[in-house]
Amino acid sequence: MKKLLLSLTTVVLMTGATTAQVGTAPVLGFEAWHAIAPPLVNAEDPNGWASLNALNGFTATPLSVTKETASPAGGTITAKITTVQVQGATIPSPYGGNLDTAGILAIGSVALASPPSIKYGFTYSAKPSVLSFKSKYSPMPGDSAFVLAYLTRWNTASSTRDTIASGRYATGAATSTYSINSLTMNYDAAFAGVSPDTQQVFVSSSVYSHDGAKVGSTFWIDDLMWSAFVGVDEADAVNNTVTVYPNPAASYITVKSTVNAASVQVIDVTGRIIGSHVMSSNMAEIGTGNYASGIYTYIVLDENNLVINRGKFEVAH
Repeated sequence: MKKLLLSLTTVVLMTGATTAQVGTAPVLGFEAWHAIAPPLVNAEDPNGWASLNALNGFTATPLSVTKETASPAGGTITAKITTVQVQGATIPSPYGGNLDTAGILAIGSVALASPPSIKYGFTYSAKPSVLSFKSKYSPMPGDSAFVLAYLTRWNTASSTRDTIASGRYATGAATSTYSINSLTMNYDAAFAGVSPDTQQVFVSSSVYSHDGAKVGSTFWIDDLMWSAFVGVDEADAVNNTVTVYPNPAASYITVKSTVNAASVQVIDVTGRIIGSHVMSSNMAEIGTGNYASGIYTYIVLDENNLVINRGKFEVAH
């Protein structure tokens, strides 16, 4: 059982092939967790996510995904992913040889049946351009962490799953405080005009493109958010007015919406999300004193993370 579980994990992780999941929707803020069914002991996964914790109880493998409650990035819980030695099993590596060490968390679920099955992904039809998240990393020497995202659609003609868009984030840098990071989704021109039916996100505390995961590398992640939607996923900006003032700004800027708004993101000229702010009573005041002088983009989102308006503002010191 344990070898099959790991083999399926690897095939999906390394190739990007996915199966649309119809079970629990993924909690992108990691505030809700569930116990993995008996005979597993003391093993939990975030709702809508699957990890190597499914092996706990069958082997001496320690938990690879746990709750960080002492110092969360947001809310009360952050997902803490730790690279562990997987006892009694090996994971084929696409770079040659085998891996027997990993720390993996992915949207999906584990069914502990005979034979066991793992389904990755969850229903999703929007077309975002950015996946942002809060994270920090404590790597062992030479290790690196990654986040991979895919938007796919089942092709009935070929009975295969087409990848509509994909994106990746990787880092080997140690960070002791949480920061906002993001990846950009690259859409395949061959599927222009095609909407996905499934989202999938893989997070690992070790190795993106090299063999050599190190036990003890730890990656914390929280508050994932899809944004910068394209096409029909954007609301009509003509009817949804957002006011930004003062513009140019020096020490602060105020973003005010005339419709219900949940958050506002600030993006620099490189496309990197440098701020994500909750809107209270449809308004947010953002400090710009530490921003370099220049042009920035703002994106205002509703409670469903749909874009209701976007625009630009200037910082001048």
